[in-house]
Amino acid sequence: MRRTTAPDIAPDGSALAFILRDGDRLGGLPVAVQAPLINGVLGEPRPVRIPSNGPALSVRYSPHAHWLAVEIAPAGTERTEIWLVSTDPSDPSAVLLRDDTDAKTSLVEWDAGLLAVDAVREDGLAEGRLVAPEDGSVRVIDRRVDGKLVAAGAGYALMRVGPRANRELLLITPDGSWRPLLPPQPGSTTDEGCILPPRKNDGEPVMLLCTDHSSARRRVLRVHAKDGVMRSRDVITHREADVDEFCVSRDEGTAAVLWNLSGRSALELLSLDENQRVRMRRAVPLPGMVAHGLRLTDDGSVLALTVESPDVAPTVQLVDTRTGTVTEVTGGDGSGETPLGTPELLHYTSRDGVELSGWLYRAASGPAPTLLHFHGGPEGQSRPEHHDVLRAVIEAGVNVFTPNVRGSSGSGRAFQHADNRYGRFAGIQDLADSASFLVDAGIADASRLAVSGRSYGGYLANIAVTWFPEMFRAAVCACGMSDLETFYRDTEPWIASAAYPKYGYPIQDGELLRAVSPLQRLAGMPTSGEGAAVTPVLFIHGMHDTNVPPSEYLQMKAALDDRGVPTAALELEDEGHEFVRAVNRQRIAVEMVDWLRRFGVCE
Repeated sequence: MRRTTAPDIAPDGSALAFILRDGDRLGGLPVAVQAPLINGVLGEPRPVRIPSNGPALSVRYSPHAHWLAVEIAPAGTERTEIWLVSTDPSDPSAVLLRDDTDAKTSLVEWDAGLLAVDAVREDGLAEGRLVAPEDGSVRVIDRRVDGKLVAAGAGYALMRVGPRANRELLLITPDGSWRPLLPPQPGSTTDEGCILPPRKNDGEPVMLLCTDHSSARRRVLRVHAKDGVMRSRDVITHREADVDEFCVSRDEGTAAVLWNLSGRSALELLSLDENQRVRMRRAVPLPGMVAHGLRLTDDGSVLALTVESPDVAPTVQLVDTRTGTVTEVTGGDGSGETPLGTPELLHYTSRDGVELSGWLYRAASGPAPTLLHFHGGPEGQSRPEHHDVLRAVIEAGVNVFTPNVRGSSGSGRAFQHADNRYGRFAGIQDLADSASFLVDAGIADASRLAVSGRSYGGYLANIAVTWFPEMFRAAVCACGMSDLETFYRDTEPWIASAAYPKYGYPIQDGELLRAVSPLQRLAGMPTSGEGAAVTPVLFIHGMHDTNVPPSEYLQMKAALDDRGVPTAALELEDEGHEFVRAVNRQRIAVEMVDWLRRFGVCE
């Protein structure tokens, strides 16, 4: 299947680069490609040749489109790297931009002719850098532990600080000094933004931020630094939706925003005046249910983005911002797939009265075999995206329900923080309440109910078989944590430290971490009889995973094996935390369906 994602359009609109995964071709890996763009018609794409074994994640054109920067995840690990290539087809050279002490480097953006890069060392110390493509010379903008460079422009930079659930942005000035953009507010998240050129009358920049600071919903906020004082006002808000993404053209006259409406995407185009006030806003219908990856040309005339749906593979589209016309340019291919139709968004209530929601993909009516599948994060969100693996489960006659329990994004700030630390117990009960809802509503057959998830969702699958051992007939755990203390010990240091406010702090919350760790709960369960672990578990793990290391699945599997619980493992030798190779995703789909059939979830 052909999937095209993560577009970047040349500043003058003359070329398009994107990430392509084309079935088993090109090694089955997502690769970077680029092609000329003439009057909205895409020329023949050519792969960007890079001597690195790993999936391409993102691409960025330089201001004059002389260079293309490509971010790669070697072997699929968390430890990303950046390659710089010429856009001249006759120049095959590729230059790796990294220091020997870097654990990972990530693309940020081009600041005039310099590439802004975020780099992280083994110990978690982060550097924001500007790299000259001509000679590779580097200027360090800022350096701090657990920081992240998110924007650079006109000599200024925005550095993100703080862990998950409490993030802020600092303004870094040309002389290296810094100050926070917004007053401290525990629990708020300000993690994205852009820098507009300094205003002529006072020489200080304007920043546009995506934030939920002082708000129940994530919106776009304008912050202007004047005489050392930060003044802010809303640019655009929505009472029932969060901002997913926001971008502004280099001429500052056009902006685009993607709203998250209970998981569906809504695109709006904005016309801005010189003070970033909205002169006009226009909704643009999308040819799919979910969109991401906004990129505008310098003059704001063309917008590139990716659109997908359950029956539409991710495909890069171009939007004429003057007319609102949306055109598919990269030819995504979902041919040969059985149509799933539009999933149904269901709302239900937890035992303590909190409203939850989820997307139901029906394979059969009446009480039927049903798979409860949890997203990662936990701040992720189940959305009506293109699910190539879950499609195989649905085609096997199993309903699939993808819930958004507390902690998920897309439902406002309070809901996203509702599972932090001791809120984890309520989030765990949401798992059981979701299963009970499906049974009570006549959707699921209680005797043929299964559970699965990836990353945090894999953790919830491990929770399911230890907290609710007789509720599920089978489970599939993909790269999930089994013990939060060993996860903290063995994951990347910057991942561990960022997760403390979500799961608990290693010293202060040691008892909490043990109480919500599936492996620890399993140790206290009886070995047979009522209350013993009985649910068969299929473990799926990338052997290059440095986010949730394979040791997490190995220790859980060994403990279940010792108790006589049926288990199996699919080890993916060429994958990391994300499963990106087409052949491996096909293997996962086959193994999942076989596992569900083996234990009587479906025929």
